[in-house]
Amino acid sequence: MKIKVKITRQENASYFNCNINDIIEVEFEEYVAAVVASELASGSSEALKAQAVASRSYAMSRGVLDNKVISDASSSAQAYRAPRYNSKY
Repeated sequence: MKIKVKITRQENASYFNCNINDIIEVEFEEYVAAVVASELASGSSEALKAQAVASRSYAMSRGVLDNKVISDASSSAQAYRAPRYNSKY
């Protein structure tokens, strides 16, 4: 399953080699993992699990289910920093 993400952060544009305001498709679970790493940089395993549930639920209700585009901007959606998907907490 994929989610459409509007790129507004330069770090994401660089990571995906695209332009600001481009819309890309990302694997849903990779998106969730990057959001968890962006929203909660460290914490107990229970906190990380709770953040994953919240992130997944938000993304499902805002993007995936309706095939809508979700922003990567933390001011209007969840913090999504793609490079953090590959980093350790």
